[in-house]
Amino acid sequence: MYKILIVDDEKMIREGIRAVIQWEKLEIGTVLLASSGREALEIIKREKPDILLTDICMAEITGLEMIEQAMAYHSSMRMLVLTGYDSFEYARKALQLKVQDFLLKPIDEEVLEDSIRKQVEYLKEKEKERQEERKTRRAIGVREQGKLARCMKEVLHGRETIESIQYIEENYPDYKKAGLSVAVLTLPIFGETKDGAVALMSWQILGICVDLVDIKERGISLWDDDGRNMIIVLFSERCGSNGIDIITEIARIMKSEIGSQPRTAVGNEVRGFHEIKKSYQEAIYLLESETEQAEEILLPEAVISKNKIYHDVYKEMTSQMCNNISNLSYVLRVFDAFVMATHSYNLSSHYVRKCCFEIATNLYYASMDAGCKKQEQTLESLAETISGTETKEACELTRQYIEKMLNQEEELHDIVGKAKRYIGQHLAENLTVASIAESLYVSPNYFSRLFKRVTSEGCNEYIVRKRMEKACMLLETTNFNTGKIATMVGYNDCNYFSMTFKKHMGASPTHYRSGQNKERKC
Repeated sequence: MYKILIVDDEKMIREGIRAVIQWEKLEIGTVLLASSGREALEIIKREKPDILLTDICMAEITGLEMIEQAMAYHSSMRMLVLTGYDSFEYARKALQLKVQDFLLKPIDEEVLEDSIRKQVEYLKEKEKERQEERKTRRAIGVREQGKLARCMKEVLHGRETIESIQYIEENYPDYKKAGLSVAVLTLPIFGETKDGAVALMSWQILGICVDLVDIKERGISLWDDDGRNMIIVLFSERCGSNGIDIITEIARIMKSEIGSQPRTAVGNEVRGFHEIKKSYQEAIYLLESETEQAEEILLPEAVISKNKIYHDVYKEMTSQMCNNISNLSYVLRVFDAFVMATHSYNLSSHYVRKCCFEIATNLYYASMDAGCKKQEQTLESLAETISGTETKEACELTRQYIEKMLNQEEELHDIVGKAKRYIGQHLAENLTVASIAESLYVSPNYFSRLFKRVTSEGCNEYIVRKRMEKACMLLETTNFNTGKIATMVGYNDCNYFSMTFKKHMGASPTHYRSGQNKERKC
């Protein structure tokens, strides 16, 4: 199912389009709406819709300007534009932007549905082409994989030839000097399974390893000579933590899909494929010396010691940040030291994401314990944001989250300050919570709660109070009649203004002015 985003500043039009089209028949499962170009850009960044249907004439930025910006980060999106003007200039610009269809309002339902159907058909065809391309690449990759596996196996067992060495060096130069470690996984269930079932299971296991290691260019997976041990040669720089997280994930999947927990060991890191025999022999030694089934991965003492040192450092850094929760600059300095440590200890992206989330969680609850108000941003939002990211991006996103979380009060007061300035500048206009929130790019409900929380006064109450204050000033300093002053402070109905003024000031506008004049004479 595909996603479509409908953009129009007229609510009736965008809601109407969503209501009349039978989306399921078009294989569209998600229909997103935006009331402006800026809102649409945020949705496009976040949701990556497959199809965009937008009006051209909108406030702030036009539909065509929005498309031009969106192309920078989502160029594969199919684009349809709507306009109420049969303008050659609009059509020319749309063609330059490679818009797929240019539709005139009022648009016929069948014409629109047909245009959307064509985009869906195009997307389906492109997906088929991508699948065929992946199959072709996979077939070529399997052949190359087989030859590399044979040569690598020869090196692991010390029977390499000049030809096998040349093949690896010429076709895979990264292996020559890279940091490598060897993991060995063996399933005890193989000894209890018939040969036919073993062959099927072997292909299944190899597929799991290839998906998580080879395709992602983290290393190479191959069966050992006896067909009982799965060997995985890992690029240390691309895996981190001696590949422990990746191997753990492979073991977990094997247990889930095959029903057997593999016995697993990882040798020390070596430099260059000429040395991988040492790492392989260490892994085999660990498996042979540990006769019982082990739930955890067996590691050399040097790796265990290194992991323990990092864990102690990590715990100390987390404690320092939580104990100084009120000092944002200090917390960020310690977090930056944590980021440096992730590089020093060559941690995997998976493990770094886990640490980042744990740090954010500890700081979140430490801020609550310190009496800070409940945070608007949730831990779940951070988890979604950093999911699948690499180390650098995960750390940067977490740092931004921490900075925003601990500096939130200042930011919230800034939003309310902007709202007050906006109200002061637009008192004569039809002010609503929704219009103010839109000017600040926040939702009305969020803005309403925020204003009340920061000022202890509802936004509408504040607007009325400021209008009354301005009305009082005008009554005191000008000779404008009540009707003129009512208009100047945002009331089109003079009677309603007088009633509101009397309710808040205890006197009608006329009596208030005469009272002020008497005071001045006295």
